[in-house]
Amino acid sequence: MFKIDRHEVPIAIRALKTANVYEISGRKRIIVDTGMSDESYNELMAQGLSMESVDYIFLTHMHIDHIGSAHRMQQEFGIPVAMGEEDIKRVNAIKESPEDFRDSLLEIMRMNGTPSAITDQMIQRHFVLDHLDTYLRIEFDIHLKGNEEIIPGVRALSNPGHSPGSFSLYIAECSCLFSGDHILPGITPNISFYDDSTDMLGLYLESLKRTRTLSAKMVYPGHRSPFENANNRIDQLIAHHSERMKEIAGIASKWMTAYEVAESMRWSKERNLVSMNLMEMNFAIGEAISHLMHMEADGMLERKEENGLYLYRTP
Repeated sequence: MFKIDRHEVPIAIRALKTANVYEISGRKRIIVDTGMSDESYNELMAQGLSMESVDYIFLTHMHIDHIGSAHRMQQEFGIPVAMGEEDIKRVNAIKESPEDFRDSLLEIMRMNGTPSAITDQMIQRHFVLDHLDTYLRIEFDIHLKGNEEIIPGVRALSNPGHSPGSFSLYIAECSCLFSGDHILPGITPNISFYDDSTDMLGLYLESLKRTRTLSAKMVYPGHRSPFENANNRIDQLIAHHSERMKEIAGIASKWMTAYEVAESMRWSKERNLVSMNLMEMNFAIGEAISHLMHMEADGMLERKEENGLYLYRTP
């Protein structure tokens, strides 16, 4: 039998506000994700989370709102940290040269038409530099490849898309899925780009289809409340991206940059790019780029490079 405890902690992301940290207790004990910062850590301590007899810290993916307290737990209590090897590669790249990691992503934004006035702001306020100390301090003891049984009855499943090395945990005994940001209730996980060639949306859609074969009865997501019936939510997410691609196909009737497409897209709460803060704008432009890359890979759009910019058009 497994005992599952959920801790909700504050994070400094306006659209999300909180993140979930889970304790899974059975023959061994796992902490799933760690919040965003020392504020998250202090809240976990206030809620009575004990670090005694924890066998592993399992990080669903590399984003700061999930790994923020892991280095402190690791260093103060000697708890091993596990994360997907593809995400570990990205964290190691940040450690090697945070400026190069940031600038390579911003160059893709620039080539997709993002104005310099925006990329200049992103250079000053990028998540890598804002939280650099966290990335520099964390070490990874276990590099997950996929389908490992990390403790008896708990299996780690690879589901790239939200990040290159996103993972979830599955407990067959209770048909429970700890999904990180792979599946979220009420909001669609942000699918962006991590380089100039990988079809992240394609990876995400394939991951959703694989997750669907589990027919998980209960989902414990990285944000918001746990919910039932994973497959129902998976079907909604697949339909959302299908509708998003239909919308983009209608917008890109002439040669356009991804930024121009993002300006014309319908975003949640009737927002447009101008009304978004810098992080939200980053997410929106990245989402447009990932959809265009997938549509080009699937033959729904064509792309050309002209004057140092990528342009897309419906054939």
